[in-house]
Formats: sequence, C-alpha cells, structure tokens
Amino acid sequence: MISRISILLLIIITSAALQAQVRNDWSILGTTVFEEIFNEEFNTSEYKPNFSEEVLAQEGKEVILLGYIVTSLETGEDYEGIVFSKYPFENCYFCGGAGPETVAQIEFDPKAATFKLGNAYGFKGKLFLNKDDPDKLTFILKEAELYDF
Repeated sequence: MISRISILLLIIITSAALQAQVRNDWSILGTTVFEEIFNEEFNTSEYKPNFSEEVLAQEGKEVILLGYIVTSLETGEDYEGIVFSKYPFENCYFCGGAGPETVAQIEFDPKAATFKLGNAYGFKGKLFLNKDDPDKLTFILKEAELYDF
C-alpha cells in the first residue's frame, strides 16, 4: 500500500514539475494596441500605444522578460540601456514582421555583464510605460537585473 502511494505521489510531483513554466510577461505587454498616426512635423508615421487595463495594472511593478538583446541604446556618451526583443532578431524588431509590442528598453548597468547576440537572456525590473516620447521605446524596465531561468 505504501509503495502505491509513493509511486502516485512521485507521478504527481513529476507532472507538476514538468508543467511548471518560467514566468515571461511578454504576453501581458502584447495586449497593447498601437495606432498609426502621421507626424506632420517630420512627415513620418508613428505608433501611439493604447495600453490595455492589464498593462496599466503592471506599471511600476516588477515584470520578467525573456528574450534576446538586439543592441544597446547610446546617445553620445550617455548610455540609455539595452534594446531587448521577444524574438531573436539581431538587427531590428520590424525586420522580421514583429511590432513595437515585442521590444523593451532595459535600463541595465553596461559594466555589470557582457552579452552575446543570439543568446537568450532574462531581465526583471520595474515596468514603466512610455506614452509620448518617440525617442524611447514603449516599454522600459528600470532598475533591471539579470534573471536566471
């Protein structure tokens, strides 16, 4: 009897472990809808985010993103962070047909680690939503740290 209970318990624990998933909050960010608007001053199209209630509820809270480093954002000597993508594109999110909901700006100390393009990484940090600044990405993770998954 004890043997059967032990086997049943082992099966339940193993099943639960196999079904456990690593947290990845891209699905929440993906509920953002972008409206294409025309910028007359620069004669270009831009995307204005319409954040879902689910995304707005995460603002200022810790989120975890798993993905790929595209490049770093640099302006002059000021380092502004890492461009991080849900998908493994080494150039730009739009090269593969993805949208602005699949990239985030990661504010991370560039001296804290070295990265290799094409490798998967995880970051956790506080989510801030960029509603108006066209020079920054829509999603920004502040106080970001590497997340081991």
